[in-house]
Amino acid sequence: MDLETKVDDKVDTVGVYNYDDAVELTGHGRYNYLVLFTCCIIHHAVALDMFGFSMVLAAATCDLQIGITETGILASAPFAGVFFAFPFGYYADTGGRRRALLLSTIVGFTFAALSSFSTNWQMMLAFKILGCSFSTASFALTMAYLGECVGSKQRSRYLIIMVSMDLACEVVSNGIAYFVLPLTFHWPIPWLFITYTPWRLYTLILALPLGIGALLLLCLYESPKFLANKGDTKEALNLLRRIYVINGGIEEKFPVKQIKQPEEINSKTDTIWSSLKKQTVPLFQPPLLWRTLQLFYLMILCSTTNNVFAMWFPTMVNLFFNSISDASSNSGFCESVVQNVTMNTHNIDNFECDDFMSSNTIYSGIILGLIISSLNLSVSTLASWRRLVLIGSYIVSGVSCVLVGLLSHPIANITFFILIQTSAIGVGSVASYFVDLYPTTYRGLVTSLGMMMTRLTSFAGVNVLGAVFVDHCNLIFYSWAILVLSGVAVALFLPSDKKK
Repeated sequence: MDLETKVDDKVDTVGVYNYDDAVELTGHGRYNYLVLFTCCIIHHAVALDMFGFSMVLAAATCDLQIGITETGILASAPFAGVFFAFPFGYYADTGGRRRALLLSTIVGFTFAALSSFSTNWQMMLAFKILGCSFSTASFALTMAYLGECVGSKQRSRYLIIMVSMDLACEVVSNGIAYFVLPLTFHWPIPWLFITYTPWRLYTLILALPLGIGALLLLCLYESPKFLANKGDTKEALNLLRRIYVINGGIEEKFPVKQIKQPEEINSKTDTIWSSLKKQTVPLFQPPLLWRTLQLFYLMILCSTTNNVFAMWFPTMVNLFFNSISDASSNSGFCESVVQNVTMNTHNIDNFECDDFMSSNTIYSGIILGLIISSLNLSVSTLASWRRLVLIGSYIVSGVSCVLVGLLSHPIANITFFILIQTSAIGVGSVASYFVDLYPTTYRGLVTSLGMMMTRLTSFAGVNVLGAVFVDHCNLIFYSWAILVLSGVAVALFLPSDKKK
């Protein structure tokens, strides 16, 4: 632990520091690692709750009598809790980051576990919407909490590592599916009107990380930054002193005796609506207006591109594999997929329910997760070049969209289809800008609003892609390429990576 960190800002009085300097002086050790581990678990748990659900739908097709229409509705359910991001952001900025995270994980775990006992697809839909309305709030909350509990030197790196754990959900969910879904047990539970089968066990296993994350939060403190900004500088100083000791320091030698209050202290006499107005309106007024719109747009490009193609990945890859087996490998990606969709519709009258999970689907999902998470972990070493990393992720994703439509080689098609999702690598970079460029008073809310917008656009994107894909496949990829590459131009207006 480096306890001799150089402090950039001047100290007005001996022992009096601003918060950023004070958190640096707590060192870098066990508590920081525990915060990172906890946030990674929660972030990963939310990703499993959302994207692992597509595997659940495929496995529960016969049991819950899920047809094509129902599949589309259910696949959008994880994004339907979009409007809860706003109240959660407000609650995090007024009630506390840790308290909001506890509520999010506990309620999210409860409904995710209950969904494994669904008797029909309508019950599954209700549980999923309610559960994800709470659990998905943790995406933004963990970013704000982790960013405030870690010094500025480690912040970008930690956020990128956390997002890497999110991207690894493909590996974990498909890995669990590989061992659980092939099991053949059928345990009747008459009093619940269900038969307990492997897909139900798989659903319950995916819910467990949310519960584990809630338990780990009980071992952590509230964000000292939040307390200081609320005016409770004594408690914030007390927590920083404890963190210093956990990191290996001696309590008597902690140099911080008082924390300066550079930002406006939130009034405890404000009503809910006046407080909400005070925190929301400035985000959409100068001087924050341009920055808010810029970061919202960049976050939407990163997350929506990944979310939409991740939800459609198993379906499209299965159709693509079928095209290869049908000896149509000379066709392009879109031609192959659309051809199989057309052929499949001719067999509706002879359709027999089959919820067997193809090993090719599982293997491709594992490969996708390994590639994206490995790239993101590698990029974490370039955390100080976050704008360059963000621009690079947009370029790779946009060019991949173009090449998927142009090339006709099977291996190249599937490779570039996977690389479209490299846009997700930029999420950590954008999140770090939310932490650095906004006052603490607005930080939790603006991050949650940004994630709310990404879930709203993801919800729309999943449905729109399914509605127009068959008739306008190539146009979708070319249009999406233009959209993603526009992020390069917008990202150029972010603060420079060069240190002053």
